[in-house]
Order: sequence, then C-alpha cells, then structure tokens
Amino acid sequence: MTRPDSIPTEHANIVVLEDDLPTSQLLCLALRKANFTPLPCFSVKEALQLIKEQQRISGMLIDLSLPDGDGIEVIRSGRKAHPGLPCFVLTAKDAVDSAVQAIKAGAENYLIKPYEPEKLMNSLAQAIMVYHTKKGGWGEELAPAHGIRRWKSRSMREAVEVAVQAGKAMSSVMLIGAASTGRSQFARLIHESSKLKGKPMTTINLAALSPLQIETELFGAPLEKLDESLPFSRGKLARCRGESLYIENIDRLHPAAQLHFLKIISGGESAKLPSCRLITSSSADFTTEIKEGRFRQDLWYALAVYKIQVPRLAERPEDLPQLCEGIITRICVTAKLRRPTLTRRALEMLVDHSWPGNLNELHSCLEHAITHTSDGLIGPDDFPLMNRQRGAEAPTGITLGAASIDELTRLTLTAALDACGGNRRRAAKRLKVSLRTIYNMIDRYGLPKKSKKRKDDPGAPAA
Repeated sequence: MTRPDSIPTEHANIVVLEDDLPTSQLLCLALRKANFTPLPCFSVKEALQLIKEQQRISGMLIDLSLPDGDGIEVIRSGRKAHPGLPCFVLTAKDAVDSAVQAIKAGAENYLIKPYEPEKLMNSLAQAIMVYHTKKGGWGEELAPAHGIRRWKSRSMREAVEVAVQAGKAMSSVMLIGAASTGRSQFARLIHESSKLKGKPMTTINLAALSPLQIETELFGAPLEKLDESLPFSRGKLARCRGESLYIENIDRLHPAAQLHFLKIISGGESAKLPSCRLITSSSADFTTEIKEGRFRQDLWYALAVYKIQVPRLAERPEDLPQLCEGIITRICVTAKLRRPTLTRRALEMLVDHSWPGNLNELHSCLEHAITHTSDGLIGPDDFPLMNRQRGAEAPTGITLGAASIDELTRLTLTAALDACGGNRRRAAKRLKVSLRTIYNMIDRYGLPKKSKKRKDDPGAPAA
C-alpha cells in the first residue's frame, strides 16, 4: 500500500470510534500498516474527551450507532476543535437520512460495511494531505522530529538535523546547494524550528533584481543616496524586526553592498538598527568567489555561522520512492485526477537518472507521466523525454572490434559514474560488480578518486 510522503507517520493520529472490539482491532491494524497511529475509542463520551485533550488529530473513523449516543455529535465536536478535519463514517446503517446528517455535520465520506481497507486508507491519506496543506502546517516540513519525512539518505538526514539545531540557536545560516534542491523548504524549517515560529518570514531573491533594486530592497535606497535625512527603516533589513529574513542567491550582492551589509549586521552602522534572523542561500562556489575577490571573506564568516549543504537529487537516490509518492499524490489531488501507480521499472529508470534539474525536473517528469498514462500505471514509456536523453547520452564514437577491451571498460565505467551522479556504490550496482572492483578500476584507469561532493570550507584561510 502506498502513502503520500507528506503525511505524518507516528504523529498522524486517527480517532477510531467503534464499539465492536473485533472491528476496532481490524481498523487499528489497517491504520498501523498504513503508518498511521490509531486512537481507539468505544463510546461517545470517550471520543469527546480524547478530542478535547489531544491537540494533534489528523482524521476520524466513526461508527454512528453507539451505546451512549450518536456519532454525529462526535463529528461536530471534532470539526469544531479542528476545522476541516477529515471524518469518515463507517456504519452498517444504510439510511439516507443518516447519510445526509453525517455529510451536513462535516463527514468526508459515508461508507457502508463491509468496506475495502486498502481503498479506505488511500482515501484517508489523500484527505489528510489536503487537510494539512490547507492548514499550512505539516505539508512542506522536513524534520524527522515533526514525524513527517524520515529520509533514507544519510546526507539529507544530516542536513535536516543541522537545520533544526540552527533554528534553535538563532544564529545566521548559509544554505549551499544547487537550484531546486529544496533550499527554501530548509529556510522555512529553520524558521519554524526557532522561537520566531508563528511570525512572518520575508523572502528576497536577489537573482531577480538589478544592483540598484537590491540596494533599495535591503537598505531602503541606493547606497549613494543613503544619508542622515533618509530613514533606514525603509529597507528589509530594518523592517524585519524580530522576524526571519531569507535572502536567496546572496552571491549576487556586489562588493560595495557587501561592505554596507556587513556593517549593518555587525552593528557598526547604527546602534538604532533593529535585528532580524538572517538565512541566506546560494549555489555559488564560495571558495572560488572569495579567492577571486568577488565575495568578502569576513561577510562569509558572519553569514555562515551554520553552513548547511543541501544535497542534489542525484546524491540521494534512496529518497526517490518517497519523493515520487508525495509528488504524484499532490499533482493528482490538485488536478483532481485518479492516482496512478508507479511501476518498479519506471522507478528504476528514475533512480538511474542524473537529475540535473533536481526537484523541478522530477516534478515535471511525473506530471507529464501522470497525464500521459491511460491505464493507471506509470511505466518507462511514460517518460519519452528521459528515454531520448538516455539514448543521446550513450557512448558513441567507438566501433566495436576497433577499440581495446580496456578502452571499452574505461568508457563503461565513466558512463556508469556519470549516470549515477558520481555515486560509486550505485555505479557498482549498475554494473553488477563489487564496490572494491569500482575502486580498483578507478585506480587502474586514473579516474578522479573523489566524487563530486562538498567543497572545502571557503572560510578557511589561504595557504
């Protein structure tokens, strides 16, 4: 059974109001298999008390005929305490008037026993995803502490852990990573993990602004016009008092503006300037930027108290199944389409892809596949553009029989490493050899021994 990746696991509490013990146990078992946490109740009184005490409820499964009252009362109370809460009625009572009352009270669906558990769990998962997306709470969170996404890749887990720590520390954070790797989601996570949670987070993308527009946005006016007669309070750095300010593509800040920016955040410009929580991001190589004089090293130190490397999609293939399930569900819910199933062969193709466009490319590929498929299954043929790219990336220029075995082996190894984003373990699986063999082949053919990973800390002093 599949489940959207944006649905909480242990924190997805589902109230189960059913007075028949065997039926209650079967429902709870199905919920646990779908990675939900059931909260069983056997009376209206018990359910109302649970709704009053439990702050995090994601849905309710309710029987109408109960010893001490009607389940309609529980639906009304649950929707009042948690507006928009998905409520599913499960009853043996096939009566039109009962169904009408339940729908009016806010029930999401009215199901007559017996029902299919798998369909119920899928419908419940989609309803909960829509509920939390509208609520603006759990939909885009990343932290395992929130019970949302328990990433399988080590690089992503480590990045999330540092982000949560940085949020609590209230220090400046620099997010380093390619475009469309989820940097803005990390910025939101840092903000939500801090004491500023609940307050606004202002975002500025410097890549979309000219140098003069950047100065005006940050400082309130172009640098040449800043003087005592022009209040500094017009700029974003001053207006975000006690809030978070997220600046994307900070490398676009030109040297003169960098100096003024540094004076402000270090407190040297004016004692009256308000403070804000700074989160910045960039895809630039700051080692090169600092070495060639395009970015101030002292500003780097001020901004990168915490430095978080956001991994590329090709560096975290273990997370692809989870990402695909979530993206497919969101696309189908938004477009009101029947949710197709991703086949194993299609998933293998996605895992083998190098993903230069990261999450945007993945979303585009899946959206095309969803609208392309006609049989409810997403297979390799539903990714025609990816198939053409794979054909174009195949090694050419070598005539079989004219090249040595060593040359063919070296080309095969190079192609496998490129297709796997430099990940040697994945390349070993692709070529069906051991990881030690990959290392030996790299040494034998003089290929780079280091995969394309993180750069050295650009803050380190030059030798």
